[in-house]
Amino acid sequence: MRNQYELKSVRVTRVVSENETTRTLFFELEDQWSFEFLSGQFMMIGLPGFGECPISISSSPQKSNKYFSLTIRAVGELTEKLCALEKGDSAWVRGPFGNGFPEIDKNLIVIGGGCGYIPLRSVLEENKYRQDIKIQVFVGCRNESTLVFKKDYQTIKDKHDFNLIMEEGKLSGFSRGEGFVTDLIKKRKLLSKAKVFVCGPEIMYKFVVKGLLAKGVDPKDIYLSLEKKMYCGVGVCQHCAIGSKYICKDGPVFSYEFLKTLPKYKYR
Repeated sequence: MRNQYELKSVRVTRVVSENETTRTLFFELEDQWSFEFLSGQFMMIGLPGFGECPISISSSPQKSNKYFSLTIRAVGELTEKLCALEKGDSAWVRGPFGNGFPEIDKNLIVIGGGCGYIPLRSVLEENKYRQDIKIQVFVGCRNESTLVFKKDYQTIKDKHDFNLIMEEGKLSGFSRGEGFVTDLIKKRKLLSKAKVFVCGPEIMYKFVVKGLLAKGVDPKDIYLSLEKKMYCGVGVCQHCAIGSKYICKDGPVFSYEFLKTLPKYKYR
């Protein structure tokens, strides 16, 4: 049985700057061959003297025998230190933790808002070569300076129905003008009989879910990854309690069928 408190040393093998405040760090784990994860899960990562924090995995589970990547935005002391790591530097991790996105057995719609697109990249990377399903992608962000994985966009657009919108400005070849990701949902024809994976600021979920239901999406096919402060990663500290569940242990991915049983998430 895996010790959920065991720290493992990881070494940075590559660093990619996504924007002014966000970097993707590629790690090798000493015990890499026994490391497996699901899209949507997260790692606890830390540095001695600065504590640890939860970060979503942004790489494909199919590459877990070689590396995994964490995309980190510098918003505090620890994340600033993590973003300053360079090739060859080390950190400590625990995990993976949480409940990932479910198996994809039909068409897929991916909806990401801001940094919420980070765990969804893992989903796309895992399924980008599949021929048996269609994939539709919606990405919304504040402006071009907050985009992540911009280098991936053309490849995704060549293979799938990729849609990008920003609150401010445009990105040539991709943006449909200013607005929110909910505006794209209203305008575009959605794939039929598709599962929908959503991640972003919690405030957007109400409007995204209402838009999906208005387009006839089956509530049973909607899954949301909740972003909320998590501290221990194993459901002990109870900071991320949601009803009878814990986001770190039972989530962060929840079905809308479960969430709508909670008063806060009744979006109809």
